[in-house]
Amino acid sequence: MSEHPLDLPGPSPISRRQTMIRTPVREDAHRPDRGGEVRRLFAILRRRWMVFAAVFLFVVFMVGLFTLRQTPLYAATANLIVNSRLVNVATKEKEVVPSASTDESAVDSEIQILKSPAVTNRVVEDLQLDRRPEFAKDVQQLSREDAIAAIGGMLRSQLLVERPGGTNVLAITYTSPDPVLAARVSNSVARQYLAVKANTRVQAAQMAGSGLGKEIDQLRGKLEAAERDVASYRAANNLLSADGVTLTEQEIALYKQQDAQARVALAEEQARLNTARSQMARGSRGDDVGEALNSPVVEQLRGKRAETSGKLAELQARYRPTHPDVVKAQRQLEDIDAAIQAEIGRVVSNLEARVSVAQQRAGTVSGISSGARGQLAASNAASVRLNELERRAEAYRSNYAAMLERQNAVSTQALVSDDDARLFSPALVPQQPSFPNKKLNLLLGALAGLIAAGLTVWLLHFFDRGLASSHDVEEKLGIPHVANLAEVRTIAEREDRDMPPIDFVVERPMALLAEAVRGLRLHIEKWEHEGPGGQVIGLTSASPGEGKSTLAVMLARVSALAGRRTLLIDGDLRRPSIAKLLNLKPKLDLEDVLNGKAWIEEACVLDEKSGAWVLPTIAKPFTHAEIVGREVMEVLLLEARRRFDLIIIDAAPALAAVDARALLQHVDAMLMVVRWNVTPLPMIRAALKKLRPLGIEPAGIVLSRVNMKAIAAYGVDDVDYHYRSYANYGAT
Repeated sequence: MSEHPLDLPGPSPISRRQTMIRTPVREDAHRPDRGGEVRRLFAILRRRWMVFAAVFLFVVFMVGLFTLRQTPLYAATANLIVNSRLVNVATKEKEVVPSASTDESAVDSEIQILKSPAVTNRVVEDLQLDRRPEFAKDVQQLSREDAIAAIGGMLRSQLLVERPGGTNVLAITYTSPDPVLAARVSNSVARQYLAVKANTRVQAAQMAGSGLGKEIDQLRGKLEAAERDVASYRAANNLLSADGVTLTEQEIALYKQQDAQARVALAEEQARLNTARSQMARGSRGDDVGEALNSPVVEQLRGKRAETSGKLAELQARYRPTHPDVVKAQRQLEDIDAAIQAEIGRVVSNLEARVSVAQQRAGTVSGISSGARGQLAASNAASVRLNELERRAEAYRSNYAAMLERQNAVSTQALVSDDDARLFSPALVPQQPSFPNKKLNLLLGALAGLIAAGLTVWLLHFFDRGLASSHDVEEKLGIPHVANLAEVRTIAEREDRDMPPIDFVVERPMALLAEAVRGLRLHIEKWEHEGPGGQVIGLTSASPGEGKSTLAVMLARVSALAGRRTLLIDGDLRRPSIAKLLNLKPKLDLEDVLNGKAWIEEACVLDEKSGAWVLPTIAKPFTHAEIVGREVMEVLLLEARRRFDLIIIDAAPALAAVDARALLQHVDAMLMVVRWNVTPLPMIRAALKKLRPLGIEPAGIVLSRVNMKAIAAYGVDDVDYHYRSYANYGAT
């Protein structure tokens, strides 16, 4: 080839033979530090906070809407205490009506009774629920009995009987849209339950009383017959008795008492007579006889004698013994003594008469007693049979009395029995609905919202096939991450946000994007390559629109501005874009050079802003001729190596065109451009799968159009996570 009129540069003094070495990814390069997993979790949440918030608010809104659309239900609770044992009149050991047990199973049994049709059907009748529209509409076609049973079933479905805390208290709760009805039903259930219990006691008492009545009637007849037998036998055998003792026995006892009294009286009278006789025998005039001493006549005569004796003594002292007054007094004294002796004689005679009477009485009583004893001996033989009859009558009498007492106990228990249960806290009309519980529903809605939002975020993260950080690149692809190319609008000032990236790196050389491109150029320079001359770098992507052409222009401009001799080749023969990006209007292109229609010097165009040279491609109809795979491409690149330090080839997407894979076989190193968080991971892997059989392995991955604000917010594993701390370094 001859010299081009333009003075194209020759080999750079700093050019050297380089062998491209791909930097391996160390296994511990991104080993998470302590707490890294937690930070990564929060980073995922921050990344998808809008989705999280949207799902959370949606779930809470739906739960709130569902809550508001629910019909309010009111719950009223009546409290019963079972086995209270407040009143107990009947004796426990004589109870006939079964008493309630106090064990755990008994309380559970009471719960089943409360929920039984026997109670709920009575509630329906008590409150006339079959006439209420909300119940009647469902049982219009049924008979009243069946309607009551059906409504009772409805009540049971809304009736809750609980035993709080394992106590003997039963809480009866009924739920209804009508608060008044809820309270009425709860109280009615309690009352009807108590009524059922009372009826059970009465029925048990009636059944027991009916059986006892028959037995009492039978025993009464037997007892009357036995008592008649006893009375007849007594009369027939003269065994009449009073207070359990026969008349004969009573007579004998009386006669024995009279006999003893008669004997005592005889002994006393005989003793008095003997004493008087003994005193008279000793020469006594009878004055000292006991009976005489006790005689008032003798006592009176003795007083008169003493008076007369005193008068006589006075007269004798005054007169002579022959004086008439003396003689008269002496005669009076003799008369008195004679009267005393006569009275003493009568006393002794009286004693003898009394002894005789006592002897006769004692003999009579003894004879009568002997006759009664003979009659008693005859009656004792008949008493054996009488005792047998009396024992049988007494047995009947005891049984009859016991049955009467039992019957009274049954009646008592039927009327006044131990309270098996009592209503101690009637249900009040509820003022607030128990359902829906708005606070609880909102709390559960918030919890469900958090779970749903978290699950949604996790699913999005799990099925996310995009690459959102340098960590994702190296972990999921095993290829070194080279650079993050920031989206201009995420790092630029307000007035620069619409500036094209290819101009931004020139106009804002201190910006993060320009710095990233310079870092990429530094990486490229450190890669060794085989052969003389400049280094050939190929750029490709998995699919169109990922920013590889933009990167190619930015890299060429930054390299040229750094003083490197740079050539940018538009290798996308089907959809070329370099000329359009740089506003170039070339007449010759890469295809003309490869086909020998033009020299490289004739086809290259200078970028005025940076000094980089561009070998553009003009869009033309597709032909089946293989251009980039021929030896002429090697010749072109050999010439380019001789003249430039860095040759950048913007190849077509690897998946879209085979031209790209053919062209990339001629480069020293290939960079794959991946659009940040957009390009699906399977698409990238598919592109790599097509490149690797040709021996083409990316030297690194460049993430394009990176939202640096998002990286700073949740890219905890990204190399630029802390970019805010140095974003303005060196800026003026």
